[in-house]
Amino acid sequence: MQTILLKRSRPLLLAGLSLLSVLPAFSQPGTLTGQIQSQRGAPVPYASIYLKNSTDAATADSAGVFSITTALTGNQVLVISAVGFAETEFPIVMEDAKTRLQIKLKNTESQLSPVVITAGTMEATSDRVLSIIKPVDVMSNASSTGDIVGAFQNFPGVQRNGGDQSGLFVRGGDASETMMIMDGITVQNPFFSSVPGVGQRSRFNSFQIKGMAFSTGGYSARYGQALSSVLDLQSTDLPEKTTLAVGANVGGLMLAGGQKMGNNGLEYSATYTNFGPYYSLSKTNFDFYHKPVATNLSTRWISKTDNGGLFKMSVNYSTSSSGVVIPDPNNLDTTIKFSLHNENIGINASYKAPLAATLKLFTAVGYSNNTDSIHWGDTLFHRNDDRLQARAELTWHASGEFKLTAGGEVQHYGYAQQFDTLKGQFGETLTAGYAEAEYKPLSIFAVKPGVRAEYSQLLHRGNIVPRLALALKTGPFSQLGAAGGMFYQSAATQYLLVGYRPSFQKAVHYLVNYEWIERNRSFRIEGYYKNYSQLVRENGVAYSPNPYRYDLGGVTNTGFGYARGFDIFWRDKASIKNIDYWLTYSYIDTKRLYQNYPVEATPDFVSTHNFNAIVKYYSDASHMFISAAYNYASGRPYFNPAGKLFLHDKAPAYQNVSLKVSYLTNFQRVFAAFYVNVDDLTGRKNVLGYRYSTDNTLRSPVLPPQYRAVFVGVYLSLSKFKKDDL
Repeated sequence: MQTILLKRSRPLLLAGLSLLSVLPAFSQPGTLTGQIQSQRGAPVPYASIYLKNSTDAATADSAGVFSITTALTGNQVLVISAVGFAETEFPIVMEDAKTRLQIKLKNTESQLSPVVITAGTMEATSDRVLSIIKPVDVMSNASSTGDIVGAFQNFPGVQRNGGDQSGLFVRGGDASETMMIMDGITVQNPFFSSVPGVGQRSRFNSFQIKGMAFSTGGYSARYGQALSSVLDLQSTDLPEKTTLAVGANVGGLMLAGGQKMGNNGLEYSATYTNFGPYYSLSKTNFDFYHKPVATNLSTRWISKTDNGGLFKMSVNYSTSSSGVVIPDPNNLDTTIKFSLHNENIGINASYKAPLAATLKLFTAVGYSNNTDSIHWGDTLFHRNDDRLQARAELTWHASGEFKLTAGGEVQHYGYAQQFDTLKGQFGETLTAGYAEAEYKPLSIFAVKPGVRAEYSQLLHRGNIVPRLALALKTGPFSQLGAAGGMFYQSAATQYLLVGYRPSFQKAVHYLVNYEWIERNRSFRIEGYYKNYSQLVRENGVAYSPNPYRYDLGGVTNTGFGYARGFDIFWRDKASIKNIDYWLTYSYIDTKRLYQNYPVEATPDFVSTHNFNAIVKYYSDASHMFISAAYNYASGRPYFNPAGKLFLHDKAPAYQNVSLKVSYLTNFQRVFAAFYVNVDDLTGRKNVLGYRYSTDNTLRSPVLPPQYRAVFVGVYLSLSKFKKDDL
């Protein structure tokens, strides 16, 4: 495939070289040298230094000494960043910078000082010293494949699904038990519409994400309707400047930009994806008779108000289509053509502003609509859902030690579908109110109690649940944490669509963790126990692995289950120069009796052991960025009709090695990133499970959509940029 790509792209490469040949010649390179120091004159090791709006960069050594070779002239700005210090901009005149520079950085607050509530949550923000992970870390690892939600499969507590399923499976919960939030608004369809056996990417634009808080349990009282976890995303604020970027890869094209107009900003993006050429060059495990094609358009308006408020509004539209041959869920001896056309629109708006010196307001509204037109062979399947919601909350900062947040939300959503002559629909209005306090009576101790009340108009039922989180500082860089609470979630839509009205399902979480962060190294271990009750069960029907079944029997809330285990996270950016690596390991023991399970069993989406190793290397001299990842998941259970025990047989272990190589450069003021991403580098043919024919005589493997995948592309920034944007 690589040979074919090189042959077909040779004319483009020659054209590109011809274009570069007419660019003005660069000046002769010069060298900047210096030392990075603290305010007290102590060397700051391994600081990051770069010339603004260029790729000329360096990393200081253990004595804080650096050297940068550059062809830039005139007035320039050095940007220096280091953990524990404020980012510093140092103006220089290149012709005058002949002597060794001495640059001093200002200290920020010590890491993990004061104590911070972290049990159950890993945050990824750009502006918080405490962060173990930043947004760029999530997206830049090789196994993320450019999908911000898919990248979270590298996090502790998350199951690696192998590519045959969509969603986040967290600590024994299925995909429906994870809620995704954008700027305070529930995202009803975070993934592109599902194709049986083919996992889908998320709809989020990674360039518009400022921060992420991923809770694997014990999450805030601000949110509900999720038995397992919440992924809370925050969009970027007002852009710093006007930007324009274009990109191309073997799967499509993209255009993104932003216009800064004083205290206002307009952002826009467009992507066109067509996997026809790519799938023509590479082998897949599915027969796509209509290669996936998608168009995505989005725009955002951001405005700072005179009173210090910030208003954001975004509009997103996408349309996609594909056609694939799949095993017939009702008769696995045969195949059937499955075609899908999807249209999705989402509108979000949020506003936050100070009402007084100690009082802040946050409001948000959102609307989404999703339509799928599906052909199962000759049968038409149509489904539509929409959601209208609003949230308002006040936060009172009574002092540096006490904060109180109180608010409410209302969500109205509806589903409707028709399969041949079978119709189903329902509408639901959920209202909720919540209050949550954070109190730090001592610099080493913090407590966050909360309470949430919900009412379902569809079920004519409500609930009131407590939440609690604690943190105790055990040293200058370490702390202990604990969290717990009760969580409710409505039954899956497949039951509500056909008229069943079971009560809320329930989970109780208990978590305890230890966290240590010091100078580019971090360690975290967390143990947990979840108790499930009131799970939906189908009574009086035989088990079937068909997720599209209509015979649901008598539905009750008599199901139950548990999940227990521990997660470990280690990250080190300091031991080896230019090397950043992290390791995660998760162990889980879980069983449940729910849906049409005949007995309590470990679900077929659970791997007992999950391990991830991520390594990143950046060379300032060669402008090369390399990321490698190894992912391991022990075999998942699968249903063997002839087996002695239910869901006892297990698939082989899943293993994957991926590699991403990027070359970063700039032609005068145009920044370019050329990249290649290889998934399944070793060519391992993973098997995710097995399915059986109707008479149980034939067994066929469940395979990922593709084995080895090679993806190449280029990204061009036609405006000034920060090195962190790389």
